[in-house]
Amino acid sequence: MIQNGVKIRSICFFSSLFILFAFCPHSLPAAEGDKKWEISLGGSIDSSPAIGPDGTIYVGSSDGNLYAVSTSGTLKWSFKTQDEIHSSPAVGYDGTLYFGSDDNTLYAVNPDGTQKWTFTEATDDIRSSPAISSTGTIYVGCNNGKLYAVKSDGTSELNDWPFTADGAITTSPAVASNGTIYVGSEGGKLYAVKSTGKLNWEFSNNNTIGSIHSSPAIDADGALYFGSDDFKVYAVNSDGTLKWDPPVEIGQKVLSSPTIREDGSILVGSDNGNLYALSKDDGSQVWVFLQADNAIQSSPLVASDGNIYFGSDNQYLYALNSSGTEKWTFFAEAMVSASPAMGFGGDIYISTEGGKLFAVETASDRLASGLWPAFHHDARHTGRNTTNAGPTADAGSDQTVKSGTTVTLSGSNSSDPDYGIPLLKWTQTEGDTVTISDATSVTPTFSSPSVDDEKKTLTFQLEVTDNGGLTDTDTVQITVEKNDDDGGCFIGTIRR
Repeated sequence: MIQNGVKIRSICFFSSLFILFAFCPHSLPAAEGDKKWEISLGGSIDSSPAIGPDGTIYVGSSDGNLYAVSTSGTLKWSFKTQDEIHSSPAVGYDGTLYFGSDDNTLYAVNPDGTQKWTFTEATDDIRSSPAISSTGTIYVGCNNGKLYAVKSDGTSELNDWPFTADGAITTSPAVASNGTIYVGSEGGKLYAVKSTGKLNWEFSNNNTIGSIHSSPAIDADGALYFGSDDFKVYAVNSDGTLKWDPPVEIGQKVLSSPTIREDGSILVGSDNGNLYALSKDDGSQVWVFLQADNAIQSSPLVASDGNIYFGSDNQYLYALNSSGTEKWTFFAEAMVSASPAMGFGGDIYISTEGGKLFAVETASDRLASGLWPAFHHDARHTGRNTTNAGPTADAGSDQTVKSGTTVTLSGSNSSDPDYGIPLLKWTQTEGDTVTISDATSVTPTFSSPSVDDEKKTLTFQLEVTDNGGLTDTDTVQITVEKNDDDGGCFIGTIRR
């Protein structure tokens, strides 16, 4: 075709367009509260998602499977147990997954979905979510009323373990920085257990407390906060004495596990359908979000910008401002009794009793720093509040590439010893400017620039931020050489 003296190689042009849109699809970015993706997993899900070191989302289901889902919403693998899974998984520093099943077994599964070991000494359902101490010991409750301590190799700790409570343990243990393990029971007691398995103290509020299904949260002073079936929220000092006297009367059962904001205030939902923000000092009401149409069993999650996210039995995920006013809601098509998780770049993941896992866009970028900002403390569900250790950035090995090729950067070897890395940021610091596909991705790409005779060097910096707000950086150099092979299709013009 000839127009205005220019002959256009139209076949190559349209072929190039086809390749561009077929293999590099463009979509408008999602707005706050929009669904990024959904995946149907099967069964009913009341297990809260946990986030692995590479951003993989792990969640259990009543169909007996533990599922691993990528950050793009595709199923990576599933691991089958012999009964329902209600236990929320916990992720070890090396990526090992720990979770219980109604087949009376605690499982350890490798990040690739293969079994590492099983612990089979329990004699009843394990619906408690495991906690992981700073030394790698796994603590998990059982419906037989025992709290087990399991070494990282799958064998039982000795001394006075297991610890026996006066009722089923369905709550998730919490591990303090001094190694004390706190757990509630359906017998209506909160226990403080030493790392040897010996009882330190027990709290029962003169035996008036109801069954405890709410997992305790620990603040900076070592005080514990939890809800009860007796319609109250309790605050107990680290020595077992009552901090809030009297406890806060809510009006209905408190199944939601409390979380703690950076200002120390306590967030907790109730079966009366309301979410409360309570003063850490005396439990007085800071504010209340009056949803009031269905129970809130989900634990609220606090992001670094102060925004709050939680699910409801009314099938919605709520996003609130730090003041307790509503920002937006997301309809999840089924009850959201599990607690939300926050992954890379601030994506919120929610599982539903309809068997789906959703990823929802937010304006946040990571969990709030310190205290107890989410169910079981952090994105990995470690259930402990030891001092945060900083991450290590790894921008990958230096590369030599040809011009005009697609280059992949990789921060996949970056690591964090405790609470996980939710935020990555790539920045070009030297060389001809290129466009990075996604500067917050673990493995972004770019197209290498053209080269005449001399090589070109591009330098990129990777900054990683952990869930405690600590950062680290690393750089990588990309050397670009001239590409003498020009055999591909191209867009060109012929002047006449």
